Parts: sequence; C-alpha cells; structure tokens
Amino acid sequence: MYKIELPLLGFEDIKELDIKSVDDNFVTLELNNEKSLNINLVSINYFKEAKFNFNIDDETLEIMNIKNLEDFKIFFCVVMQKPIEDSIVNLAAPVLINEKDKLIGQYVIKDRIPRLLTTLSEVSI
Repeated sequence: MYKIELPLLGFEDIKELDIKSVDDNFVTLELNNEKSLNINLVSINYFKEAKFNFNIDDETLEIMNIKNLEDFKIFFCVVMQKPIEDSIVNLAAPVLINEKDKLIGQYVIKDRIPRLLTTLSEVSI
C-alpha cells in the first residue's frame, strides 16, 4: 500500500492505494479494495521525443521525501479512449511516486507549460 501525501484531485478522501504495473510506461492506481475505482497513469519516460520541463517546489519535495531524481517517478493521468491512441493525458498535474518510502501525491504545476493536455498518439515513441 502507498500512503497518499498530496491529495489526488477528485479523490481527496482516499488516504492510501495500491499500484499495479501494466508495463514499463503505464500503471494503474487501485483506489479501493474491490479494485473497481482506478486511475490510469503514463510515465514521463513515455514522452521521450517531447521536451517537458517543470519545477517542483521545496515544500512538495519535503512532503514526498524527495532528495534527488532517483527518489521518485513522474506519471500523468490518462483518460482512456478508443482507440487507445486518442487517450487524453493531463500534463498540468503530474502524479509523483516515491517507491522507496511508498508515498504518492499529485502536484499541480505552477510553471507556465506549453499545453495542459495531449493525446498518446501525439507523444508516442
């Protein structure tokens, strides 16, 4: 189980969850014991061809116990569509996962970013 240190937008009452790895680029957050409430995420590594930079403030780094790049992974929420290439990715609020300490949280980017949403087909590798 992962402890939610920064609330997941829309799911603020949930305090812990499980993470199921789908493959190297995708995971599913299982928000309840019945596994009927899930959030799909795509790794920032999926966006190899796209340049995407943002800063994470010191308070967030402290809350998530992040001291260096190896301490965490960055994922983005995906709204699944058919075909899957049309799935929508939220670029404005990444999910940070600290595997070592089993912490998770969603961070709303405060920097100006070029776009808030994209599709998997626009950024696929």
